[in-house]
Amino acid sequence: MPSSSVDIVIVGGGIHGAAIARDAAGRGLKVMLAEREDYASFTSSASSKLAHGGLRYLEHMEFGLVRESLSDAPACRPRRIWSRPSSSCPFSTGRSAAPGSSIRDWRSMTCSRSAAKCREAARLSQSEVDALPHLRQDHLKAVLHYHDAHADDARLTLSAALDARARGADVANRRAVTAIAPRENGYAVTIGEDGKTKEIDARFIVNTAGPFVGEVDAMIADAPSPQDIRFVRGSHIVLPMSDPAETCAYTLQDEGERIIFSIPWLAGKFLMIGTTDIPQGGAPGHAACSSDEKKYLLDAYNRYFARTGGPATESDIVFDWAGLRTLHGRPDEDPSRITREVTLETATQGTGGFLSLVGGKLTTHRATAERVLAKLQSMGLDMGPPWTKGVPQYGGTLDRDTLRARAGEGPTAVSPETRQRWAFTYGDKIDDLYQALEKDPALAEEIAPGVPRVELEHVATVEDASTAEDFLWRRTKLELSLDQASHDKVEEWFLHN
Repeated sequence: MPSSSVDIVIVGGGIHGAAIARDAAGRGLKVMLAEREDYASFTSSASSKLAHGGLRYLEHMEFGLVRESLSDAPACRPRRIWSRPSSSCPFSTGRSAAPGSSIRDWRSMTCSRSAAKCREAARLSQSEVDALPHLRQDHLKAVLHYHDAHADDARLTLSAALDARARGADVANRRAVTAIAPRENGYAVTIGEDGKTKEIDARFIVNTAGPFVGEVDAMIADAPSPQDIRFVRGSHIVLPMSDPAETCAYTLQDEGERIIFSIPWLAGKFLMIGTTDIPQGGAPGHAACSSDEKKYLLDAYNRYFARTGGPATESDIVFDWAGLRTLHGRPDEDPSRITREVTLETATQGTGGFLSLVGGKLTTHRATAERVLAKLQSMGLDMGPPWTKGVPQYGGTLDRDTLRARAGEGPTAVSPETRQRWAFTYGDKIDDLYQALEKDPALAEEIAPGVPRVELEHVATVEDASTAEDFLWRRTKLELSLDQASHDKVEEWFLHN
């Protein structure tokens, strides 16, 4: 017999699974989320880190997707989404007439939300263009200035998952769904966790496994397996920041008029360049940025910018990553033109049912969660009303100025640089770190430069981090700033704690 029962088992701890768990828990539902690796360990930590309306979607006439994005992103309500790269610094775009018309459309959509909040896109004057460092002006048609937002995708996902837990959901990583069996009114779900197996009785299953959605669907014979799934790889490269620094992010176009971003990243220490759209066949897994993709992104960047010391080369790349987008599209369809709209496939099982999600965007995760729950409600699941719009997520109650102040108020045993990083990593939960240090000052001991022991204990006990990679890449971005000896010290700490 099942050891316990829930209203919903959510399979997959990416941004959509975490957002659905949060929304459902807040509506009074009994929820379990199972992520077999780490939260955001695949696509949800491999994005362009943008929360934006999306010029590319305007070019493809996906106006509904743009409106939905703009309704959530610019308000920055979760306090995990920030103006890019600051409240006054613009994105810029050039080369082709197509982006210009898109920006005008984007502006009208943005301004229609509220005249008081409108930041209009505008064409830069020649003197303003001249002031942009490194930007080539040969063949440049225009530079248009507009505002957008950025987010740490992995921490945004984690924040939603921890918020779900705080509202009563049973949320865990390193928890695998290994079997699903139909029951009269729902499913028996076999869970593997901590070397043990247990069975959960779930009325509904929501499959948000991303690239592994088909693998989960295959566990039951009558699952609503989505048709025409395409895996599209998106890769990014990271360069050291140029000198003088590029303070603006850019929306560029390659020779085929495909959009590429160049974005100052991690307090302006690096430049992130991406992304690609490469079809990937075979079984899904950890994607990797290919040599051809690196060359493509470097060529696109060098076409627009003349860095001091010559063109950027592959030897300048300090980091790269790739993720798989799981999309609905025909086998012969251009990967760049495949819609990012969410598709929901459902099947009933007595008074319960199964739902699979394909597609979607980081920016629209909250609205997507509402849409999923509306579908489950239409299938007979009683729940409370929608509530998430405008409600800060876990750790997200403080604005930037207050976070800066919190960083300045912390214990002197921790460096100002580390406290500043904590403020914009952990949000209002920085107070938990301070309180732990007040109880035990010895926790200020640094395991690696800028990494006090109190921080590692916090991410291990509160944020479910259990490996150095969890901490260095998905809880923080210290992967890029710490040397190998420091990486080894962090890894050793996790091995022995």
